[in-house]
Amino acid sequence: MRPTLRLQQSMYRDPWAKREAWRKHPVFSNRFYIRNMFPGFGIASAAFVVYLIGDSLAHPSNIEKLKEEAKKQRGEI
Repeated sequence: MRPTLRLQQSMYRDPWAKREAWRKHPVFSNRFYIRNMFPGFGIASAAFVVYLIGDSLAHPSNIEKLKEEAKKQRGEI
């Protein structure tokens, strides 16, 4: 007669399973560490892009001045 699954599990029960359970928790996974390596980086990047767009719309002459200075440095003018 074959022992049931429940009996097999009780025979080979790991006494340290509860103490080792934290290692399998999602907070300790590599994916979690990589995703949370730079907290706030996404929000800061979006805010910086919005700032750059706002600055270029508010002061379009700055872009032309920078282009002219770059041409002078290259000797195109």
